[in-house]
Amino acid sequence: MSPTLLYGFFIGLGQLASSLVVFAMGLHSDPARLSNAMQTESLVGFILLMIVVSLAYRAAKARGQTETMGQSAKGAALTALAGALFTGLGQYTYLAFINPGLRDLQRNDILERAKAHLATLSPEKLAAEMRHIDATVPLARAITYGMSIFVFATLMGIAFALIFRAAARRDAAIKTD
Repeated sequence: MSPTLLYGFFIGLGQLASSLVVFAMGLHSDPARLSNAMQTESLVGFILLMIVVSLAYRAAKARGQTETMGQSAKGAALTALAGALFTGLGQYTYLAFINPGLRDLQRNDILERAKAHLATLSPEKLAAEMRHIDATVPLARAITYGMSIFVFATLMGIAFALIFRAAARRDAAIKTD
């Protein structure tokens, strides 16, 4: 397996692990605790993302794939893309199969916010809207998490490249003095 796919897989696995931690804590079972669940899941996921992206950059550096900023950015973007795909797949699996109860909580939240609009619909239209909501909630979570992972992992990879590049220049300057 290529290192890009391997570290992308670890990103997706880390995001799934953060969802499972929140699930195990019982935060995804109560509507009142959903905001705490999102904060906890985001914090754990972000920490895991930083760790995996830094490990991916170090592995790329060891293979000599960070000679230029372009190589570093390309590696970061490809790892982020793989991470986004694995994260999306993991989150869809989580919501569709592991914790379908969260889908019900999110559907109820959507219904509560759209109550005024839904009151104007006929029973047939309302049933169609409910099927649409049920079908799109897992997909929306997968796309949202995947896109955010892609953006954050790419930016983080480029930031690590800039930081490590600046440190290498500093060390080289110190050695020449």
